[in-house]
Amino acid sequence: MREHQVKCLLMGGQACVLYGAAEFSRGTDLAILASEENAERLMKAIQALEAEVIAVPPFLLQHLDAGHAVHFRCRHPEAAGMRVDVITCLLVSRAPHPGIAA
Repeated sequence: MREHQVKCLLMGGQACVLYGAAEFSRGTDLAILASEENAERLMKAIQALEAEVIAVPPFLLQHLDAGHAVHFRCRHPEAAGMRVDVITCLLVSRAPHPGIAA
């Protein structure tokens, strides 16, 4: 992602590993900046990883803008089998938490 200058935030298990947690994760979770230019950079990075979409929806900015994640599986020998999940926004539930009074 850095090589292709993708504007993104590393999240999930890999972020925990980066900060020293004893976590194991086979996937990489990224929140990306939702712009056409950044989506093009991401596609170049995904192509370099020889990754393909493994679930619906297809990689289109409109799906990401709607709050959907796009899931990829890498085929490049240095990242074979690694999963990359991409989102552009974090959706917040408006439902009250069971332990918190409304």
